[in-house]
Amino acid sequence: MNAENNTNTEEKILSAAENVFHEKGYDGARMQEIADKAGINKGLLHYYFKTKDALFDAIFSMALKRMVANIHSILAMELSLEEKMDLVVDGYMNILLKNSALPRFVINELNKDADRFIARHIHGSASSIFTSFDASVNKEIAAGNIRPINSRHLFMNMVSMTIFPFIGRPMIQVIIGLDNKEFQLLMHERREAIKSFIKMSLRR
Repeated sequence: MNAENNTNTEEKILSAAENVFHEKGYDGARMQEIADKAGINKGLLHYYFKTKDALFDAIFSMALKRMVANIHSILAMELSLEEKMDLVVDGYMNILLKNSALPRFVINELNKDADRFIARHIHGSASSIFTSFDASVNKEIAAGNIRPINSRHLFMNMVSMTIFPFIGRPMIQVIIGLDNKEFQLLMHERREAIKSFIKMSLRR
């Protein structure tokens, strides 16, 4: 099996496993189902990932990386806080509109065994995101560009307003009365609504 075939097979496995784990979680996922979805036999699946735990860890790590995708680079840019927050909201929305099951998967699995997953997957690079964000907020406050505001609340507002509709999607669709297409359209509108709401909260 050459390197190209190895790469293609592993990509098929990861894509299939991502779909199954996101839909059914760790407990509900079966290696046979993942193998079937990837179009390979179970023996070959175990050649690449010897255990379900090993495959799940790979998928969970990928999910977390997507959830914090590009945030570090955005916060390091020479831009205003408002511009940075716009880019963060856009980044999250682009990811979630393509995979609305992603945040539910991450939250559900974290809630099952938070200590295990945090120890394995939440490293310094992820935990330092807020430190960078806090520095950006304090810089803008000191310059008089925004009103004094608690950076913790601001960070949680930005993230929760963006992510929660996807976590609570089934409930929201029933309460508001939306089909899948209408939900997607509403989330495209929400992108700008979040940005506007956040900017208003920063005004002096």
